Amino acid sequence: MPGRTCCVFGCFNSSAKIQAWNKTVCEIHKPLLHLDCPCLRPYGLHRFPGRAEDQDVRQKWMKYINRDGFTANKNTVVCGIHFPDGQPTRENPYPVLFMGYDYRVTPARPPPKKRCLQPLHLNSAIEPMETDVDVGNLENLPLQTRDVGIQWPDHMDHNYSFSCGNKPMKDCGTQTDPTPSVSAKNLNNKDFIFYTGLCADSFWLLLRAVLTFCSQPLNTKLAVHEQFLLVLMRLRLGLLFTDLGKRFGVSRTTASEIFTFWRPILARFMREKVIVWLPRDTLNRIRPKTFNKNYPKATCIIDCTEVFVQRPKNLRKRSQTYSNYKHHNTYKLLYCIAPNGYVMFVSKLFGGRASDNFITKNSGFVHHLIPGDEILADRGFTIKDILPPGVSLALPAFTRGRKELSEHEVTSTRRLANVRIHIERAIRRLKGFKILCHVISGRLQSLDEIVSICAGLCNLQPLLIRNSTE
Repeated sequence: MPGRTCCVFGCFNSSAKIQAWNKTVCEIHKPLLHLDCPCLRPYGLHRFPGRAEDQDVRQKWMKYINRDGFTANKNTVVCGIHFPDGQPTRENPYPVLFMGYDYRVTPARPPPKKRCLQPLHLNSAIEPMETDVDVGNLENLPLQTRDVGIQWPDHMDHNYSFSCGNKPMKDCGTQTDPTPSVSAKNLNNKDFIFYTGLCADSFWLLLRAVLTFCSQPLNTKLAVHEQFLLVLMRLRLGLLFTDLGKRFGVSRTTASEIFTFWRPILARFMREKVIVWLPRDTLNRIRPKTFNKNYPKATCIIDCTEVFVQRPKNLRKRSQTYSNYKHHNTYKLLYCIAPNGYVMFVSKLFGGRASDNFITKNSGFVHHLIPGDEILADRGFTIKDILPPGVSLALPAFTRGRKELSEHEVTSTRRLANVRIHIERAIRRLKGFKILCHVISGRLQSLDEIVSICAGLCNLQPLLIRNSTE
């Protein structure tokens, strides 16, 4: 949308500012430009609803914009800053934030509260009556007698008002859902990093971008941003759904439904927009100086890692997932990073019994390689025969029956280890999402999605190698 500016009074967000922002250096992923880094755009520009069935929504937009003599056409846009969810959604379809004027919201009438009867106490209901009688002249009065019948009060076998007053009263106030203890709007930057692994700005930008992949958000009592926070807390802290339900004031079932709904959407977004193979010119521009001397053509560093899973009931699957290295049932994946620590490739999960060579060959990793690339790997990756022509492989030296390595081999192995350590740091950052540190249960597809989301979130954190000398 070249040259288009937000139509809200006092707002100057435009497509030209987005283009200028793309050409600036990212503060988090230096020295990458915003055009190359995984950071999300600060806002999007949204046209007025134009379909015939959306005319009511269009009129509401005009009402909230509230500009005299204003008429919207097909080129009129509103930026995402004015929408509670960063863009028009089913729950919040209207621009209501920062509209350039004071908008008075009339609070709704509170619902009526239940009342209970006050107890009636017998002692207070019947009070004695006192009268003044002059008894001084009683002796002079003539004695008069008269036959009268004895008056008895009507017999009462039971008095319900008295018995009710003696019973203890019970508070029957209206019961409401507990107040959530965690809310995205009340968290500061440190809280966001603790609960989600992302800073506050990255959280909100990621939410706005992911909503473009979601045609219709889940309809629950939680707002979209609260649902998103619940999902990231599940990944980062490994919390149980019962715990998450109590924190957000929902049931365990609702918390599980929210996570199940957003998991495939987040995974697809990460695979298509965040975990991408960087072009060679970008790799040459961001390669740290420590690589330029010994590995100037280094394209990526690879290694495999494992996550624990529950022992399958099926004997064949149990055998395929048993890892002799971990002495446990595991799933195994190939992890690939750029020289600066950016995650470029994450394979599907394989059984823990699979070798590094088998996973590398069958994961689709070699399809990204082109002549001139150089791969840094560990001793277990003897994959030179499956690499495309022109691709080199750097491995630590082998003794191969010899008693010791030569001086040159020791030096080259040490230099390789100094740069290969970054893949171990990257895997440790991935395992910072506690859900991957527990014994996972579930279908293989859902576990693949969880790993993809966690790897993509690592790319939205500050770069692993923060300066060129590291």
